Amino acid sequence: MVKRKGAFQLSLGFIVAVVFAVILLSLSLTWLQSIFDPLGTITHKTTDIAMQNLLEELASGNKKVGIASPAVTEWKKGETGSYALGIKNEDTDRGNTYYINVYLETVGGDLSPSQLTSLKDDVISWITLSPPTIDIDAGQRDTVNILIKPSTTTFSGIYSFRTAVCSSPETDCHATSPSVGYPSPSPSLYGSATFAIEIV
Repeated sequence: MVKRKGAFQLSLGFIVAVVFAVILLSLSLTWLQSIFDPLGTITHKTTDIAMQNLLEELASGNKKVGIASPAVTEWKKGETGSYALGIKNEDTDRGNTYYINVYLETVGGDLSPSQLTSLKDDVISWITLSPPTIDIDAGQRDTVNILIKPSTTTFSGIYSFRTAVCSSPETDCHATSPSVGYPSPSPSLYGSATFAIEIV
């Protein structure tokens, strides 16, 4: 009888230890995932269908640069988004390196055009390019992720962005955007695309 009681206590202790280990493991995995997967918290992202359509457009048409995103998306303050920029290397005999820049081009909605200059510098901190330069083999195409994380204290309104792709390194690759002081494009501009977000 004593042996059975000891065996029961041992197995109860073992069960408690296993349950504790499982709880600790699940908490550790959740913590690690939040550290190593910042894209897991993205509210707005490119769908597989939009990505496939973009790649097909680049492969079959005259388009060299495109972005897989709706024309305008509505965001709440503090939300994060990721869109895909597609680039096609039209050179069939050599690979090229492309340099990407995203900048605020116009504002609208509740925002006044007079606010554009002051907002332009603030908005730079919202954008992360992954990667900011990309090597593409001859005749191939590839994508760059544009991660957008507006400040939680930003103004409500429409923010229209221009994504410019240059074929040589420039400090400020841009398209023709007179509203932000670019009356002519960068000398090495390869192509550009636009997208907009409306913060409510």
